Amino acid sequence: MKNILLLVLTAFVFLGCTKKLETDVKPYVTLHQNEKQNVMINFLGVTDERTTKIVATILQDDKVSIEYPLNVNAKLWYEEALKRELINADMLSNDKTSNISVSVNIKNISATYKKYSLDTKNMKANVKIELVIKKGDTTVSSQIEANQTMYKPMILDAEGFESIINESMRDSVSKTVSILIKKIKEK
Repeated sequence: MKNILLLVLTAFVFLGCTKKLETDVKPYVTLHQNEKQNVMINFLGVTDERTTKIVATILQDDKVSIEYPLNVNAKLWYEEALKRELINADMLSNDKTSNISVSVNIKNISATYKKYSLDTKNMKANVKIELVIKKGDTTVSSQIEANQTMYKPMILDAEGFESIINESMRDSVSKTVSILIKKIKEK
């Protein structure tokens, strides 16, 4: 009986000590904020131009203490999210006959947490996206940035970054489609 009790207690200790090593990003949910457009575009896709796949960093004394990657392929996540928003805005050309082509480049996805910081904004997230619009011989690009800050008393693993990274990535998709609509209307 003592052995069984010891085994159960040991299992609880190990389960309680497990840490999450990747930051989860939830599937994109369409925000339905862009009205239907009467222009069609060819969506050429997304290119991930980040120099690192690490997105979440815990800093201690301004030095990197722990780093975490995403649990998803950012390129595929953005392609799916942007397609959903473009379909919702009735802009996605299925037959690729539009004279407007759009591509997106992921420049940065990052979040940092300053451990033992008394700063009221000890967690910061940044997402940078480049939107490239080609209409005939004209190419226009826009740099889109989504920044978030918040206070967290303590982060133990990758799970602590999920809310701020999810929100920043969703915001960047929404901003990208809004700027795309604005830029197409300007032409």
